[in-house]
Amino acid sequence: MSLFRRLSGYLLHNWIYLAFSSICMIISTALSIYIPRLGGEVIREILSMGDYNMLVYLVMQIIALTGALGVFSFIQRYANAYFSQKVVYDIRNDIFRAIQRQSFAFFDRTQTGQLMSRATTDVDRIRAFLGWQIMGLISSLLLFGGVVTQMVSMDLELTLACFSLTPIVLATFFIFGKKIRPLIHLSREQFGGLTSILWENLVGIRVVRSFAREEFEERRFSRPNREYYETMIKVVKLRNLFLPFMNFLAGLGLVIIYWYGGIRAIGGYITLDKLFVFSAYLGMLMRPFWIIGMFWTGYQRMAAAANRVFEIIDAIPEVKDKPNAISLPPIKGHVVFENVSFGYTRDRLILKNINLEAKPGEVVALLGPTGSGKSTIIRLIPRFYDVISGRILIDGYDIRNVKLKSLRRQIGIVSQDIFLFNASVKDNIAFGKPNATMDDIIRAAKTAKAHDFIMRLPKGYETIIGERGVTLSGGQQQRIAIARAILMNPRILILDDSTSSVDVDTEYEIQQALSSLLKNRTTFVITQRISTIR
Repeated sequence: MSLFRRLSGYLLHNWIYLAFSSICMIISTALSIYIPRLGGEVIREILSMGDYNMLVYLVMQIIALTGALGVFSFIQRYANAYFSQKVVYDIRNDIFRAIQRQSFAFFDRTQTGQLMSRATTDVDRIRAFLGWQIMGLISSLLLFGGVVTQMVSMDLELTLACFSLTPIVLATFFIFGKKIRPLIHLSREQFGGLTSILWENLVGIRVVRSFAREEFEERRFSRPNREYYETMIKVVKLRNLFLPFMNFLAGLGLVIIYWYGGIRAIGGYITLDKLFVFSAYLGMLMRPFWIIGMFWTGYQRMAAAANRVFEIIDAIPEVKDKPNAISLPPIKGHVVFENVSFGYTRDRLILKNINLEAKPGEVVALLGPTGSGKSTIIRLIPRFYDVISGRILIDGYDIRNVKLKSLRRQIGIVSQDIFLFNASVKDNIAFGKPNATMDDIIRAAKTAKAHDFIMRLPKGYETIIGERGVTLSGGQQQRIAIARAILMNPRILILDDSTSSVDVDTEYEIQQALSSLLKNRTTFVITQRISTIR
């Protein structure tokens, strides 16, 4: 689907704002063309020593129409800004929705900084284009057509003389666009990479400081930052060469009017009032030329940004519901792996012909060194990834034939990589079950041995624990995560090295608390500690 058709869907969805803006734009353009003609009438009255009252009347007309022009221009700009903001509001929602439905493999191969850049900077490029460039182009074309029509009606030969510079102007726009277009595309790619490095550094700043790698990180950031800087300097140089040259051409246009127009005025072919209107119209034409020329550059920047945005929106999840997928009914927790083979890439299998059965209520422990595939096995159960061959059954249902939400809502997971949202303790625990009562939340926290330390926090369960839970210790974060899983009351519970950050005593307390919870519940325990599975 072409880029224009993709964008037109958003434009038509908000057509009423676009239509209102267009009406105001047409009125504003008509007033802009008419006001110089009134100025010419004023000059004629002055030169002919005409009626004083007529002069006052013409001046009052100019004042009134200029005021009306200001009002309609304001309304048009406001409506257009509202329209563009509404369009990017819809696009932002679509890109965020698309990110939410992507498979884990998508995030494995896509840098976070690139996603951030596309969801923010690239979307803003679209807003800027729709906000003033596209309407500016339409306005400029209308203004250009109206002004040229007026100029031709006054003096065709002088009009042709003025437009003798048009080939030079068009060639300038073409050369400028050809040179700046690849630089703009390169700068967007460089900025995305720079954002990725910055994001990665901020997330891992504690590791950087712990290993005294600040200078290495500075060098790692400095090189792409320098490359982006050099690219933007080239862009600025081209733009600053372009503007003075266009002003020079505008000056040449005025010289043509004053010289050739003066000759025709002396010869009686054109009056001075029309010569005044001509010079005013020529000044008005420079803006359409500038906007039309910049439109192509702006379009290239927007097109590059929009393609990157739609690349995310159009990305097809590798793991998704089949068209005929059914909702998984309440399960007992019977899990079977039948000849399962899997690899993050098809040419490199990590698991080969795995056969495994966990009956309802059983605790299955997977013990092994790092990199042995323990976590990979349990990531297949909630269908974070699809198997390459074989199948996984839960209560006899092939998990590829059931809806993802109905599957994952019956599985509780506590991973070794704990993430807590920048929200209250209560909201973090209830994340998977937002309608949970306070009693349910407290009960889950007590089971996870988290209630006591939560009550010691400044505001208890209402305490904001910050991005990634940085105000809590590693063990406290893990107990919050365990409470979050417990609250869902899942039939299948996955503990992926979930006690790795707690001391032996706390681990024992959690295991004692979980012992009653594990009854009649299928549990997978991934660990490197033998003590965890005893």
